[in-house]
Amino acid sequence: MRPPSSPGPAVPTLARAWAGRLARSALGASVLGVVAASLDAGWALTGGGDDPAFQRATYLADVGVFAPVALAVGLLGGLGAVVVDPSHPPSPATLIGSLRVRAIGRPADIAAFVPLAVLAAFLWMTLCAHLARALLGLEAAPLLVGTAVAAGSLGLGLIAGLAVLALTPPLRRTLANASDGRPACVDPAVTGGVALGIAASLFALGVATGGVSGEGGFLGIYGVFRRPELDLRAPALLLVVALAAFLAPAAVRTVRAPVALLVALLPLALTARAAPALNAQPAVGQALERGAPVGGKSLAILRRLADRDGDRSAALFGGGDCDDRDARVHPLAEEILDNGVDDDCSGGDLTAAALAALAPAPKAAARAESPAARLPADLNVVLITIDTLRWDLGYAGNPRPVSPNLDALAARSTVFERAYALASYTGKSIGPMLIGKYGSETHRNWGHFNKFGEEDTFVAERLKAAGVRTMSVHGHRYFGSFGGLDRGFDVVDMSAAPPEGAPWDVDNKATSPALTDAALRLLGSSENTGGRFFLWVHYLDPHADYLRHKDVPDFGAASQRDLYDGEVAFTDRHIGRLLDAIAAAPFGGRTAFVVTSDHGEAFGEHKMFRHGFELWEELVRVPLLVHVPGAAPSRVSARRSLIDVAPTLLDVMRVPGPAEGAPATDFLSGASLLPDVFLAPGEQAAARDVLIDMPAGPYNDARRSLIRGDMKLTISGGARFELYDLAGDPEERKNLWGTPAAKEIEPYYAAARARLREIRVTGARK
Repeated sequence: MRPPSSPGPAVPTLARAWAGRLARSALGASVLGVVAASLDAGWALTGGGDDPAFQRATYLADVGVFAPVALAVGLLGGLGAVVVDPSHPPSPATLIGSLRVRAIGRPADIAAFVPLAVLAAFLWMTLCAHLARALLGLEAAPLLVGTAVAAGSLGLGLIAGLAVLALTPPLRRTLANASDGRPACVDPAVTGGVALGIAASLFALGVATGGVSGEGGFLGIYGVFRRPELDLRAPALLLVVALAAFLAPAAVRTVRAPVALLVALLPLALTARAAPALNAQPAVGQALERGAPVGGKSLAILRRLADRDGDRSAALFGGGDCDDRDARVHPLAEEILDNGVDDDCSGGDLTAAALAALAPAPKAAARAESPAARLPADLNVVLITIDTLRWDLGYAGNPRPVSPNLDALAARSTVFERAYALASYTGKSIGPMLIGKYGSETHRNWGHFNKFGEEDTFVAERLKAAGVRTMSVHGHRYFGSFGGLDRGFDVVDMSAAPPEGAPWDVDNKATSPALTDAALRLLGSSENTGGRFFLWVHYLDPHADYLRHKDVPDFGAASQRDLYDGEVAFTDRHIGRLLDAIAAAPFGGRTAFVVTSDHGEAFGEHKMFRHGFELWEELVRVPLLVHVPGAAPSRVSARRSLIDVAPTLLDVMRVPGPAEGAPATDFLSGASLLPDVFLAPGEQAAARDVLIDMPAGPYNDARRSLIRGDMKLTISGGARFELYDLAGDPEERKNLWGTPAAKEIEPYYAAARARLREIRVTGARK
């Protein structure tokens, strides 16, 4: 007799079942990831030309850098599906069925509760947004505001919950009565779906009709989602991938787990391809960095993971590290002359002989020509800086009447037609300008709003030491003691600024009237104007958020530029009050003016809005007016940098800069602009190279631009190069890197960088 047969194969364990579900989730995420990456790459290519080879390379690279993110999101989505239903893969049908099962025995109750909960949640979210907007506009301490917002949100949530409980019985009766002949009235899937549709429609209406600062009625608060800088494309794409991972196990349950896993991993082959390919195609990497919502961020993560020696640069994925085994060699390293090592991965060791053969720094020649000795000894100086002011004002050809008062000042001043800020946002432009050093040369912290160390001397400190009365007027707390920008001032008037401790990211009040009023109060005191004085006023209103004003020309509100131009006109009006008052004062005839900006603003150029991050012309080209009593009005077309502002202020006031034998940290990197102001008739200003230097910070990679003649070389992260001909391509569309022109300018950048006395500052990205 045969022994009993052994039992058949055991039912797969729960762990194996879950593993199979995760493999199918990975398959769904990977497939949707390829689709999402195609859309991601399409955004990166917008406006980037129609070169088929470049487009194909960008699509392949984006799929490659997107693939690891898609798999990670797929794993999370799959785990979420297991948590929701450990026994069976969820699908829309099973989820709706589960809801209906819970309604058995009390369908009208659940059918009434679900839509009320959905609509109450939407109402609660809307009320909380209005509460936060109202409280953040108050002049109160952040801790108090935060506590009030939290308490108010909890209170509103409690009220909404009680309202749902109170309204459920009458709605239940209504639905029950209507269910005769209409069973859908007590189907929670139907009533919940209708409520979700209503909430989504109200949200869309609010986005469409509201203002970008939340104005426009009760639903208008959702207009903030139209803010150009609020880019929700990345979370939307990742949400779609996660949803695919969540639902895929039910949709592809017949696909064997090993096959699903193999197909899911296939896009990683493009990841492996992108690792070396992006080294040879830096333009593709830059397209992803700048235009791919997910691909750009994933690329940064991959570079960080590929960094073998911990020097914050990688040899793969276009990271630019030419020796990933030596942390002393990387694109941001200091090039040591004649050491036989390509320290900064620029292509070779820079020699002292090569450096000497290139153009010397412009400083010495310019100082020798300074006509400061011809100026009166009792001149005062007023420095007016205007936040976020583009170069294209009325005197520069703007047909809109945005700047009549500055235009009038320009008509009696030296206009520098092509002037450049030192960076594209305030924290890395205004401080270096007033110190007289490039950003990389300053002793600063790693903050977005940089704090500057005592090793750096501000121009106001030099003027005060020479006996000049120094005053400043500001509407933002950064310009006070926080960053050290108050150093050297006898008076710092912050009466136009929010109270100490108020949030810095709320910009919903006009400050130009109060700034001018404060400046006039200071100038009305004989204590301040009895002798020589230096006054600095920083106007803020052109910075977003853009407000509308009734007492200036109305340019409409069809675009952000319309609103911005209104802010510029409003600021110009109040600058005009200051200029008129000084002109009428006894000291008006012996007061010089310097007017400029910390950076510009983008309105869709290069797919950018606002400022920061990049060094495009619209972000760094700024106005620069210098009015010196006795100097004839003129225009200078040669390119100039705001690195020259501090030496110019000292020259105008006949105050010497750092003396011979000064500490190594005490120097000025620019040259006085007075030789340009006092050019002889028919004489042309000498050409000078312009260096724009924006060190890395918590929210931005390092960027530098060298402009030599009409050629502009921009270096991103020390490793990715672009070259544009500003004469033939002022919009910076055609990258000439890789052409013979690149070889001509590259050594000049190497020389300019070698002359920088860099201070290394690092920190974590946020």
